[in-house]
Amino acid sequence: MDGPASCHPSTPPPPDGDGTKLPYGLAEDGRLAHVSEVASGLGCRCRCPGCGERLVARKGAIKVHHFAHHVDRACVGAWETTLHRLAKEIVLEARDILLPDAVAEVDGLRHDVAFATVFPYEAAEAEVNMGGLRPDAIIRGRGRELLLEFHVRHPCGPEKLVLLRERNLPSVEIDLSRVPRHASRAEHTELVLRGAPRHWLHNAKVVAEEARLRRIAAERAAVEKRRLQRLHGRIADEVAGAWIEPASPGHSSWRIRAIDAGFGGFVGRSVPGAGCFSVAAETWQAAFLDHVAISAAGHLVTGDAALRTLQKRQMLKAPFQIRRNWEPELVTHIQERVPGFRPPHEVITDYADWLAERGLLMRVRHGWVAAQTVGWKARQRMEAASEARRRQGELQDKLGTLLRAAELPWTDTASWLDRAVPEFGVAPRVLAEEGGEGFERLMRRLDELERMAQPHASPYEGGLLSLPLDAVRLRRRDEARARQEAARLEREEFARQAAERRRKESGDFVATLVLDAVALMGEDAGTAWVREAVGAATGLPFDEGRFALDWQARNRINEAMAGERGRIMAAREAERRCLDREAEAAAVVAGCRSRLEAEVIARFPGQPDWAQMWLRGKHPALGRSPWEQCVDERSLERCRSLLDAARPKGRRR
Repeated sequence: MDGPASCHPSTPPPPDGDGTKLPYGLAEDGRLAHVSEVASGLGCRCRCPGCGERLVARKGAIKVHHFAHHVDRACVGAWETTLHRLAKEIVLEARDILLPDAVAEVDGLRHDVAFATVFPYEAAEAEVNMGGLRPDAIIRGRGRELLLEFHVRHPCGPEKLVLLRERNLPSVEIDLSRVPRHASRAEHTELVLRGAPRHWLHNAKVVAEEARLRRIAAERAAVEKRRLQRLHGRIADEVAGAWIEPASPGHSSWRIRAIDAGFGGFVGRSVPGAGCFSVAAETWQAAFLDHVAISAAGHLVTGDAALRTLQKRQMLKAPFQIRRNWEPELVTHIQERVPGFRPPHEVITDYADWLAERGLLMRVRHGWVAAQTVGWKARQRMEAASEARRRQGELQDKLGTLLRAAELPWTDTASWLDRAVPEFGVAPRVLAEEGGEGFERLMRRLDELERMAQPHASPYEGGLLSLPLDAVRLRRRDEARARQEAARLEREEFARQAAERRRKESGDFVATLVLDAVALMGEDAGTAWVREAVGAATGLPFDEGRFALDWQARNRINEAMAGERGRIMAAREAERRCLDREAEAAAVVAGCRSRLEAEVIARFPGQPDWAQMWLRGKHPALGRSPWEQCVDERSLERCRSLLDAARPKGRRR
């Protein structure tokens, strides 16, 4: 016969993380003693609460104080047994405990039955056999009895929960699984009585409230079911109306993109249930491939993500543009009205799996993935196709511009684009698709022909690319010849005017030159100099050469004239300086003689004849007269010295 139901496991729990280091030991009086309450070593007189072996109280200065087995051994579950026993002791010694909130919850409905409160009690018992039940503790107070369970390693089992509810026994479980081991006894007491998490295992008021909430939930479910039935009916009507609407071709750009990317053979497949799409199969399938195999290549794409992408691009009919879960009940209801109906995500999944079978996509757990190389190559092909279309458009624009410039109402451009041009050996459209140097040469040729088509342009003498431009070229040739003749006449007239201008400039130059030469050299010398210069420059007689001087000859004559002017002016300047020096010397002589004459007259007062005779007569010491001798200050002093030796007449001894 089985024993009482218990929350404790029947098999031994695994060893504690700290081995056999225990904060409590079993004292000799059967009560748990904290390591802080006993003496060190074997003097603690304590035993292991789990196995009963002797303990040693280790209370050193480095490690945290603890009990250890005197004989080294692995005591399995020692801490769990200790904590269970400690919790029971604390409850038996205390007289109140904190009870948790009582909350009823059913299908999202919640009601607070009672808030957490402190429950005072007068009596407590541990490990009471209640006929198949053995709670950790029972407390009694206020005429009520409450069962307590302590969760250290394992919560209360389902068998015991069933017995608690069948017998309507109020019970609370206190979670001690995270209680720190090396705390004080006061801290452990606080955690057991108030601080540790706790919840109701059974509460009659909670059970009654849950029954009430279940009734409310059932009523709401019935109302929701009726609402869903009405909603499903309305959705089915909308789907049935939209299902028979024909799909439009959709924008051609999607099909073009698929073809450019090399996916043309993968679009247009008939998929069962595709009546949800508002566009043709090749359009929505091209859009799907654009998203999965190009934009998101290398990344996971789910069916819902692909559906949202197609919804954003307005490719589904109105009832399917709305994001719905498409519950089985709704799908069944619609299929009764619309045979062959399938939700959009199933249609997309069917098509994507078909692509995966052909190796374009890879099926993964939650969707599909296209290899990065698939997207990279597709983008390369699309870029090449886009460039080819750009070149074709550029070619057609260039051709139209050329024809308009030539004023040709030629409409057979399509055949020209597809007809081989002799100069290139292939059709222009092929050159545009291939690009490269051939297309560039074709565009340059068209540019040259367009320039020829402009009014008054030069004729192009190369090939005309099979375009009807012969008449234009003949017209441009005639215009070119007319321009050449006009240019020849213009050059002749310009040469005549230039010659006349040079003749006038030469004549004016010579006339001015004559005036300058006459003013500088005199009439005869100046005229002769000009005639000689003109003859030397032209080799012609003066009357002809005076009108034949070019600008170089005029420059040379000007330089010669400037040199002659410089020479003449230098000579004149030298003559002037010589005259100035002679005048200055004459002034010095006159001054010296004037002073000498005054001094002589003063030496011979009243005897002017004697004075003049001495002044102008020959003096033996000089060999000439003092007048002639006196020409500067030095000779003046010499004459003065002779004058001092002279005596006036009548005063000689």
